[in-house]
Formats: sequence, structure tokens, C-alpha cells
Amino acid sequence: MERGAIIAVIIAVLAAIGLVYYLGTMGHAPKGGTTTYSGGFSTVPVTSLTPAAVQFYAINVQYIYQGPQYKGGINCSYNSYTYVDTGQNQVLNGSQSFYLSYPISSTACPMTITSVAVNTSGFAFLGTVPTLPLTIPKNSQAQLQFNLRTPSVNFYGPLTITIFYS
Repeated sequence: MERGAIIAVIIAVLAAIGLVYYLGTMGHAPKGGTTTYSGGFSTVPVTSLTPAAVQFYAINVQYIYQGPQYKGGINCSYNSYTYVDTGQNQVLNGSQSFYLSYPISSTACPMTITSVAVNTSGFAFLGTVPTLPLTIPKNSQAQLQFNLRTPSVNFYGPLTITIFYS
């Protein structure tokens, strides 16, 4: 084959590759930039991506006791407290469903988990496994899974969940 013909074939192949790339991206360059998401605790600038990037670096699990102090003559007033879990740092896509799991323990009195709320703006609570209300017999433990959905916008910050029990 003549040298000019070889060069023409190479140029045609490169043009075909460029056309395939153009059609695959519809001629649009990747989008970038900076956006700001105002979460429940902070406003943090993050680089915008498609889909949105969601990262929580800590989970604040608030336990709120709403029951009576005495049950059957036993002092059953559990304390309300917040547990900070830094071991479940996750990076997820926007609008993605995911599960978190926590053990719940009772003491000398039975405990009933009555409801759960997500207090971080943009996150949606989808349900629990097992479903609520969940009664835990005295001196027992149960595993409670939360099904959540991330916000559809970029987020970086802590996630706060509140568990109400009696």
C-alpha cells in the first residue's frame, strides 16, 4: 500500500473514534464546578458531580426515652442519650437507598421502640426491619435496621437519627 493511502486510513480511523466519542457524550463536556448544600448542621462546599455525591462522616444516634419511670415496681427509666458512630463513614450517590444496622438492648425492663426519625435535611426515612413498634423483652437484644435514602444533592456532614422508645 502506498504511504499516502496508509496515512488516509489512519486519519479515517481517528475521525471515526472521534465521532463515536462525540455521539456518546452528545457533544457535551463533563460538568464541574462548586455547589453548596445546606444540611442540618453545616453548609459545606463540595465539587458537583453527576449523580450527586453524598458522604456522611459520623452518625449521631439519639435515643429518646418516653416511657414511665416505673413498670411493675421496677425503676425502668432508661436514659436519653446520643451515641456517635464514626465507624460507618460512607460515600453514596444521591437518591440512593441504603441500610444502617444497630443493636438495641434492654435491661431489667422490657423496651418498645415506637418510632424513628431522620433529622438531617434531605435524607428520607423509608422504614425499619423489623417493622415498628418493636418490643424487646427484658435483658435482651435486637438488631434494628434503618432503610434510608440519600438527598438528591451533594452532601458532606454528619447524619442524625433519633430513636424514640418507652
